[in-house]
Amino acid sequence: MQTTSIKAYILYSKHEPARMGQVALLQSYFPNAEIVEPVFPKFEKVPFLKELMQKSEERTGKALLSSEIGVLMSHRKIWQQIIKESKSENESTHYLIFESDSKINDIESLIINYEKAQNKYDLFFWGAWNNHVSIKRSTAEVHDHYKFGAPMIKSVYGAYGYSLNAKGARQMLKSTGKIKYPVDLYKHYEYLNTINIGAVAPEMVSTWQTTDSTIRVESEMDKFKRNLKIRLFSFRNQIQAYFC
Repeated sequence: MQTTSIKAYILYSKHEPARMGQVALLQSYFPNAEIVEPVFPKFEKVPFLKELMQKSEERTGKALLSSEIGVLMSHRKIWQQIIKESKSENESTHYLIFESDSKINDIESLIINYEKAQNKYDLFFWGAWNNHVSIKRSTAEVHDHYKFGAPMIKSVYGAYGYSLNAKGARQMLKSTGKIKYPVDLYKHYEYLNTINIGAVAPEMVSTWQTTDSTIRVESEMDKFKRNLKIRLFSFRNQIQAYFC
């Protein structure tokens, strides 16, 4: 099995025993990865949680779930750590971030293309929106069967496989400084137009989808409706990306 010294973080908690094997597999690829304890409001006290939920509703019209607030806080914890570490590293150094259900689809291609993404982008999505990211045709570069380039920002969802440098981490912290949206609704983030964002399709990192979501409980009908919605919007985004 191929391994790498790429710097990485994995969000994983003792409250997710069903994902232990998945995390162990990630660690086998990234032996130096740092495990970060995510914030679980269900199991720990989060100060001013109800106030934060209320404030998000006031600002967006829809209150964040307590679990969504926990996920946002978890990723912010890592971004803050990246900024601290960057003081002793090159500012352009990328750090990979995984969640406990992340799945590596092509470790060899990820390693081969990592430096290229690191040199060109501040934030790069190795996987997004369940493989439905749309890349602007004017920016697209094809290597093997992968397409690299700037994504349509409204086609980028998910936080299960991305990398960023200190500049990207600062902008993510700035954009999420006020509680508003879930961590993966990037199209609503202010300041992201000040950094270079890239993505790859098809995705090199996906999710296992073998365990229940730790964010929200979905019925089979909910999943069907969500997948149908994704396909419809993805079709629209692909058309728009062709003309960008």
